[in-house]
Amino acid sequence: MQQTNLRAVDLNLLVVLDALAAERSVTRAAARLHLTQPAVSHALARLRALFGDPLFVRTPAGLSPTAAALRLAPRVAAVLAEIGGLLAPGERFDPATARRRFTLGMSDYAAFVVLPALAAALRAQAPRVELVVRHTSHASGFALLEDGGAELIVGHFPKPPARIVQAPLFAETFLCAARKDHPAFARRLTAARWAALDHLQVSLSGEPSGMVDEALRRKGVRRRVVTTVGHFLVAPEILAATDLVATEPARVLGPLAARLGLATRPPPVPLPGFAVVQAWPRRLTADDGLAWLRRAVAAAAA
Repeated sequence: MQQTNLRAVDLNLLVVLDALAAERSVTRAAARLHLTQPAVSHALARLRALFGDPLFVRTPAGLSPTAAALRLAPRVAAVLAEIGGLLAPGERFDPATARRRFTLGMSDYAAFVVLPALAAALRAQAPRVELVVRHTSHASGFALLEDGGAELIVGHFPKPPARIVQAPLFAETFLCAARKDHPAFARRLTAARWAALDHLQVSLSGEPSGMVDEALRRKGVRRRVVTTVGHFLVAPEILAATDLVATEPARVLGPLAARLGLATRPPPVPLPGFAVVQAWPRRLTADDGLAWLRRAVAAAAA
């Protein structure tokens, strides 16, 4: 097999390739790398010659990677992460003495479930570490990672692109809840009785239907959603003050039921749960501090 002469290759081109794969824009890649746009365009031309492929094609939505670029991007990101760790072998993260700010992306659901234990662990183990939590969602989590708005996100997300890594934390299930003296909860909650009630739906995107409704439709059951809200933690308060019922994650409804005087029941029809994960850019995998934070998040979620 013919070997590439590395002495003849500018390895800084890989940094440009990594930025273009993440940003899908010459302008944004230039800003990320603190280079001019012509410099990035020139580097892209050299990358095309080096790999014998266009790599990125201009479209109205920005640069679209070719199949070759999609194959190269995760490998390049991994190589750059490894080199970064190689060049800083002595900079081990010591939580007891480290001064650092971490930025996490979470929905109010993920923050409610994970953040109390995580914040307590950080105060005990890493007293000089600062934590910034930014709101994110199923739809916007990866974008928050890719634009540098967060180093780590926690929640339920779609299948990630190759440049993002996911690790499972736990599997979530659903509970039905209503105010404790709700007449529908005084007897067995059948699927027909449950579907006939007025429902509260939590949707971060504002859609009045979601995962629960999709599962119900497959079983020939429909419910009437009369109120849709964009925050998980307001839902139990609304249930306590109305005759609405809700079917939401057990790790939210369960702890708040006793505080707010709510009754909870298992859903009358089987509902699939969902996976809660943490995700981060593959290029940051070798970061010792973020590796420590991921372990702390996993312990808090457990």
